[in-house]
Amino acid sequence: MTSKEIYHNNGKKMYVLFVSGSDTNVGKTYLAHKLSQELNSMGIHTLCLKPIETGVQDIPNDSIKHLQLAQNFHLATKLQDINLYSFALPASPFCADYEKRINKAELFEWIAQYEKKVEILIIEGAGGLFVPIFKDYFMIDFAKDLSKQWKSSVVFVNDDALGMINRLLSAEFILKHYQLKCNYFLNIRNKKEFQKISLPFLQEIGFVYEDEVKQLALRILQNIR
Repeated sequence: MTSKEIYHNNGKKMYVLFVSGSDTNVGKTYLAHKLSQELNSMGIHTLCLKPIETGVQDIPNDSIKHLQLAQNFHLATKLQDINLYSFALPASPFCADYEKRINKAELFEWIAQYEKKVEILIIEGAGGLFVPIFKDYFMIDFAKDLSKQWKSSVVFVNDDALGMINRLLSAEFILKHYQLKCNYFLNIRNKKEFQKISLPFLQEIGFVYEDEVKQLALRILQNIR
């Protein structure tokens, strides 16, 4: 692994952001990519990982996007620095990993190699909070373990389609139950529709979210510092 060649963070403790979402294809990769780009542009040494990627036919497309961005800042970065496990079946890691390759200890040792090498490590999850990695271990459990081992929080990406209020508030309830700090990002694709069907209620209850990546980055840095 070449992560030691990427850069050093001058001894600062690594902060981990775990990116999850209300479902698959809601913009987790987009947000993780843009957030990493924004933080690096601010001079914050940031790297984005996709430890587990499913639905991989030829190349892990999400991981490649993160790799290409990383190489703009850190030329030594290779695909194995970004993606640890990839599987052909477009399903949960539990179902896609029919050979049972995923090893929790190996996963956390791989992540730990970035300590004192980056300031912020963005880890993109697969699917939503309750996507299974093992029989009794879900993405939410992965996020909880990250928070125990490193100072970390969740970035939750929610879609803007009809029903988003239920998905968003359900996620908020779950994350609070797991005692996980979270910043919420709404991936608004149809602003006019969102303003009619969801925004009035969110404004009424004072729900705090961001829908611009730069503002999300500033909020995260404010919380860290």
